[in-house]
Amino acid sequence: MELSELVALQQKFDENHSLAFDWSQPITDGDPRTLVHIALALAGEVGELANVVKKYDRGDIPFDDTLKLLPDELADIFIYLIKLSYQTGIDLESAFLNKLDVNEKRFANALKQTEAPHTTCQ
Repeated sequence: MELSELVALQQKFDENHSLAFDWSQPITDGDPRTLVHIALALAGEVGELANVVKKYDRGDIPFDDTLKLLPDELADIFIYLIKLSYQTGIDLESAFLNKLDVNEKRFANALKQTEAPHTTCQ
């Protein structure tokens, strides 16, 4: 399934499940409540993912159980990323591809710097 199809599925879901916020409407400067809400919700979901990893790190849950919990947390994060992108008019796929290109150039330059012969100052 294409990312655009996933965005459309989420938007349809949001249109059918509006409560305190109009979940599927564009976010504007005139009413930034949804932007704030989604950003905070996204941070909360990342926190939930971190909490699962923390519990594994301190030995509360085994690795296999950790892996079973991660898909739901990652999906929650993904949902809020999709919402934030479509409600702000950002093409997440294009943003990703642009950032990948930037990172490719950045890391290629970093690799060249580590491969450059070392010279000593005299």
